[in-house]
Amino acid sequence: MRNKFYLTFLLPLLLFSYGKAQTERWQELVNSKQYASVIAEAKSLTPEDSTDYRKMNLVAQAYEGVLKYRDALSFYRHCFLLDSTNMDNLNALARTATNLGRAAEAESYFRKVLDTDSTNFYARYQLARLYQQTGRYDEAIDTYYTLLEQDPENSFLLRNIGDSHAHREEWLGATLCYHRAYMSNKENAGLGSTLINTMLRVGADFLSEALEIADTALYYNPGNRLLRQNKGLALYMNRRFAEADTLYSELLAEGDSTYQTLKFCGSARYYAGQHLKSIEPLEYAYTMDPTVVEVCLLLGSALGKTYDRKRAYTLFDEAEEGLKPDEFLSGQLSMLKAELLQKDNRKDEAALLYYCLWQKNKKLSLLAMISNLYYASDVAQYKSAERRQRAIFSIVLYLNELIAKEEDMTQTQHYRRILNSLLEDMFFRNVTEEPMLAPDGKKSRLPLDTLKALIRQLPEKP
Repeated sequence: MRNKFYLTFLLPLLLFSYGKAQTERWQELVNSKQYASVIAEAKSLTPEDSTDYRKMNLVAQAYEGVLKYRDALSFYRHCFLLDSTNMDNLNALARTATNLGRAAEAESYFRKVLDTDSTNFYARYQLARLYQQTGRYDEAIDTYYTLLEQDPENSFLLRNIGDSHAHREEWLGATLCYHRAYMSNKENAGLGSTLINTMLRVGADFLSEALEIADTALYYNPGNRLLRQNKGLALYMNRRFAEADTLYSELLAEGDSTYQTLKFCGSARYYAGQHLKSIEPLEYAYTMDPTVVEVCLLLGSALGKTYDRKRAYTLFDEAEEGLKPDEFLSGQLSMLKAELLQKDNRKDEAALLYYCLWQKNKKLSLLAMISNLYYASDVAQYKSAERRQRAIFSIVLYLNELIAKEEDMTQTQHYRRILNSLLEDMFFRNVTEEPMLAPDGKKSRLPLDTLKALIRQLPEKP
C-alpha cells in the first residue's frame, strides 16, 4: 500500500521534472541554432505538451530557423491560442506570415502589437517593410517617417524611404533621402553607389555633385570596382570624356569586361575624338547586346569615320529598325548617316537627311550644312543645271532663315559673291527668275527682285 502511495505521489513530479529538463535542453539547442535536433524530438510530443506555451514556442522557432515557415506559423498560431497578449509571439506570427506572402495576416498581427504598444519600434519597422514589399509605397514612407521621429538621422530608415521613392521613379525625392542617409554613413559603398546612380538619373542639377560623391565614396573605399564604374559614368555624363576613357581603360585592364564598362569606355573614346580606339570596346558591347541602339549608332559612326564605311551603313540600317518610335535617337542616326554620306561624296542623299531633320527641329546649323555641301564662289563652277539649282535653293533658304530670326550675319559675307555672280548671269541671259530645286525634289523659282533684296541685306566684305 505504501509503495503504491509513493508511486502515485512521485510520478507527476518525475514527469514535471523531465518536461522541465527537456524544455531547458530545447532552449539551449535553439540558442545554439541546432534546430533540427528540436524538430526531431518534437515528433514525440504528447497531448499534454500542447498546453506548454514555452515548449510550443521553441518548436515554432526551430521550424522558422530551418525556413519551414508553414510549420512555424502553425505552432506560433497555437501559441497565440495559449496567450494572445505575448508581444514576441505576435511579432513572430507577423514575420512568418510575411515570409509566406500572407500580407493581410501579417499586417493584422503587427497592428495588434501596435494597438498594445504604439512605441514598439520593431513592429512598426516591419510593418513599413511589409508596405514597401507589397507596393504600398505611400504607407511605407509615412510609417518610416514616424520611425524617423524617434531617430532622425537613421541611415537605414532614410535609405528605405529613398528606395520607396525610387520604386515610384520619384528620383528627386529618392536622391534627397539617399543623400541624408549617406551623410550619416559614408563608409557604406553600396549606399554611395545607389546615391550616385540616382543623382545621375535626376540629371543636370546633380551631375557635378554626383562626381564629388564618387570621390568621397572612393576615399572611404579605395579601389572599389563598383564605385569606380560609378565615377566613370559620372565623368562621362559631365562630358569629361578623356578622363572617363582613362578610368574605364584601367578597369578593362584589370579584367572588368562588364557590358556597362565596355559601352561607356567605347562611348567616351568616341566623344573624345578617339574614333579608332573606340571601335574595339564598342564592338564587344555590340556583340553582347546588338539591340542597344546607342552602341549600334556609335560603332557605325566610328567605323564610318575610320576604315569600314560599308559595315557602317549596315549598322545604321539595323539601328533604324530599332529607332522608329524614338525621335531623338532617330534624329541622331540621321545626323550620323548624313555625315557618312557626305564623306562618300553622296551629297544629294546627305542633303535630304539634313533637310528632313531641319523640317522637324528648325535648327539653322542643318541649313548651314546643306549650303556648305553645294557652295561655290561662282555659279559658273556648277557642272550641271541640277547641281546649280540645288545650291541656289539651299543658300537662299539658309540666308532667309537667318534674316527672319535676326541672327548675326557677319559670317555670311562669302555668300554675297556667289549671289552677285548669279545676278550677273541672269542679267546676261535676260531672265527675271531662276529655277531652284529643294533636297526633297520640290521645284520653285527665285524672282530677280527677291535676289537683289537678299544681296542688299548681306554684309559687305571688309
